[in-house]
Amino acid sequence: MLMVPLSFPNVFRLAVLCLLGMAILAGCGRTRPTQAPRVPEGLPPTVEVRPGQGELLPQSVQLQSIRRIHDRLFLEARQSFQENDFPQAIRGLTRLLGLNPQAKLKREGHWLLGQSYEQVKDWDGAKKEYQVLASSPSGKPYQSDSSQRLKEIQAILEQMESPPLTTQAIRFALHQLPAAEGFDQGIKKMRQDGATTLLIDLGCERIDLNHVSASNAQSPPGIRQLQALLRDYAMRSHQAGLLLYIGVNLRCLGNWAPSEHEAWRDRTYQVNSGLLKAGQQFDLFHPAYQEFLARMLSRLCKVEIDGVILLNDHPLGLFDGVTRVGVKRFEKQFSQAFAPSRVFYQGFDPLGNSNATQEISPTTKSKNSLFWRWAGWKARERLSILEALVDRLRLQFPSIQLGLELHPHGLTDPVGALVTYAEDSMDAAGRSFSFFFVRPEIDRRSTFTEQSVVAKLRRISTKAVLDRLLPVVDDPRRVWVSMPAKSGQRLRPKKASVEASPLQDFPSGIGVVHDLRAFS
Repeated sequence: MLMVPLSFPNVFRLAVLCLLGMAILAGCGRTRPTQAPRVPEGLPPTVEVRPGQGELLPQSVQLQSIRRIHDRLFLEARQSFQENDFPQAIRGLTRLLGLNPQAKLKREGHWLLGQSYEQVKDWDGAKKEYQVLASSPSGKPYQSDSSQRLKEIQAILEQMESPPLTTQAIRFALHQLPAAEGFDQGIKKMRQDGATTLLIDLGCERIDLNHVSASNAQSPPGIRQLQALLRDYAMRSHQAGLLLYIGVNLRCLGNWAPSEHEAWRDRTYQVNSGLLKAGQQFDLFHPAYQEFLARMLSRLCKVEIDGVILLNDHPLGLFDGVTRVGVKRFEKQFSQAFAPSRVFYQGFDPLGNSNATQEISPTTKSKNSLFWRWAGWKARERLSILEALVDRLRLQFPSIQLGLELHPHGLTDPVGALVTYAEDSMDAAGRSFSFFFVRPEIDRRSTFTEQSVVAKLRRISTKAVLDRLLPVVDDPRRVWVSMPAKSGQRLRPKKASVEASPLQDFPSGIGVVHDLRAFS
């Protein structure tokens, strides 16, 4: 066959026609109706639902299912309550009430939840549940009982917030405590002398507790061993009608940690060498150490003690607290760099410079200004940390008394105490501590006779408390003062004695702590 070559226009026309044809075929393919899948044989036939039947039946079934769930949650929570597992009962009842059950279960749930909160001494939680029932007409038959429980809880809270009516405390060091037999005899005599409270000072070092424990004498005493000892003394004290308080110094409590944590140690700046030296005490500004303190204090409170006093035997000194964490917090708050070498120079004397009349150079003024900002921050930060610990303890142990020791110089010389002890007593007196403890400084190297020392300390404490603290504190019972006890002498003098009471200069209600450590 004869092949006739196609010209270019003919080839172009043929290509266009082919493309148009392909497009038409593709469009027809897309518009072709989709075929339904073949129904396999054996499927059940479709059921025809009457109008309304598809709505009523599922709602009814769902409502019955929800009520069964509510009933089951309530029964489980009530069983936990009856088994004295109150935390589990609280969790179950809280979940139940969050699901908005029917009215009857709601009333019973609030009532049982209020009782559960009472059992764990969560008075705020109990009040909330009882208030729901007492304020609502639908709260019957628990309405009147809830109103009565609210009054009783309010009385409990008022009693807990108030210190004891009278406090005559005896202060021991931990190593001074006798064995169980001698302890029983000793507290019996103290009770006869009018003592109401025992104060056990834990001190700053671990001591041998093996005279009351069967643990291995080669191993250091641990927290559990300390708990067992304090629990035993708390039980014996309560049987004798005495309260038991524990005195702790937070900068030393790290010695009871399971293992040494050098990262928690405080740092002291050495002016002569310009170096930081690790101290014996611990860094209050360290978050991990703060968490340890919260756990440690919680474990001590679990042994049924009546109170804790935050002592200040080892206060933050002038050059203490210069730790990485502390400096970083200060710099973040004030957006200002703090280098101890710029502040603590040779001849540094902030109190002397503040009272000096001679001209001070601009460089010295700048350094002193930075120091005063640092000193004020250090005192406030310390106090905020202590108050945060107290708030955490109160959530767990609402009835416990939590006191704070104030240095007497903080009352008589506020500026000096701010510099020397990082303490602002007037700021502390307005915080939420249960009471405040003033222990005049004792110079154990003094050559004075015991009588003159007692008289001198009495004058110092009297002036500090009467002139500064009592006008700020609303209740004299919230103030305790310390008096060194005479060795071998009972608290209550003989009838023929004309010795004056150590509280003769103070208003009624103020507490006194007889310190047996002073001359031991």
